[in-house]
Amino acid sequence: MNLVLHRLLTWRPGGYLRASGGLFGWLLLRAAAQAAMVVLLARVLGVEGYGLFVTALAVSGFFSPIAGLGLGGLLLRDGAREPAALPRQLGMALALWWPAALVCSAAATALLAWSLPSRIPLAALAAFALAEIGAASFLELAARVEQARHRVGAFGAILAGMILARLAALLLYAALGAVDPVGWLWVYAAASAIYAAFLARQLVAEHRPLWPQKRDWRMARESFPFTIGALSFRLQAEFNKPLLARASYGQAGSFGVAQRAVDLASLPLQALQEALWPRLYREKNFGRRLYISGSVLILLAMGTGVALVWGAPLLPYLLGQGFEASAALLSALAWLPTVQVLRNLINYPLTLPGNSHLLGWVYGSGAVLSVAMTTILIAAFGMQGAIMATYANEIGLIALLLAAHWLWRAKASTVG
Repeated sequence: MNLVLHRLLTWRPGGYLRASGGLFGWLLLRAAAQAAMVVLLARVLGVEGYGLFVTALAVSGFFSPIAGLGLGGLLLRDGAREPAALPRQLGMALALWWPAALVCSAAATALLAWSLPSRIPLAALAAFALAEIGAASFLELAARVEQARHRVGAFGAILAGMILARLAALLLYAALGAVDPVGWLWVYAAASAIYAAFLARQLVAEHRPLWPQKRDWRMARESFPFTIGALSFRLQAEFNKPLLARASYGQAGSFGVAQRAVDLASLPLQALQEALWPRLYREKNFGRRLYISGSVLILLAMGTGVALVWGAPLLPYLLGQGFEASAALLSALAWLPTVQVLRNLINYPLTLPGNSHLLGWVYGSGAVLSVAMTTILIAAFGMQGAIMATYANEIGLIALLLAAHWLWRAKASTVG
């Protein structure tokens, strides 16, 4: 205990806090834009219309990690270690990314057409899927390049820019007349595509990626664990929406609002973590930094939980009639940031080179567990089941990560 106290008192984060502080400024702007979008959409679409939109977003979101092929994680990890190799890696990543994005967009369009009401035109679904999946997966690549170069301010600006573009489009659309779900799908797609095109121009001009003569799919195989990891996390967060929507889009909307509130409140934690990872990748002996920074992050996450419980009753007053259930849901989900920070800290050592097989095993098992638990618990308990599944999936993934750690250390001791 005395050792822990001594380390906390003698810790000098310096550049780490300055970097995370700059990122937090951008993420705060992003949070404000997201909050404005949630409130405005909830009020103009109502709980049913908002539920339909977040269901479409969730279904498309399942394909974004697959379209990105986990290449963003690889660019961050290897780019932080070898900055000179970034143009070559980025060029290969882009060459692998674009065909995967097209295939995933087509698959998402088919799934959206099957799962959403037939009154939504197929063209609107296709435009939405292509823009959402293509923009989200490209945004990941562009942002991770900046993060690998320790430019976390630029990383935050890229993330904030997309939300600001969508908010500006929503405000313009609302000013022109009544907002309906189908029209918003078109506007959302247009704003996403325009911002992605602007970002692509900036990326090429600044980083000058070296386009390969031939695609090397070994890079995609190396990044595959990151793909499975991102998909696993997306399934944990979003698979509940289509299942809740089977009962009513109102349930999906209420749960989606509560989850969004948790995400927004977690932004300071996200900023601290995103600024931490490239610094850890640069260090060979990362244990002390991970231990001290992790302790602070967990304490901050617990404080975030207290704030969410205190503010939950205000949610229906902010969003309007129909969102009364969101207050209770937010209180129940308030401790999710603490569990997620713990999971991320345990996860970090397994992202290092040489542990890809363990990551693939953990994330693949986590994805299967998430789908099974969410399906069973929502079928049995409805929205309460969605809450139970959210925590059960995180705890199950932590257990898998700890098992992988045990295997990793057992192998290391055998080799040693």
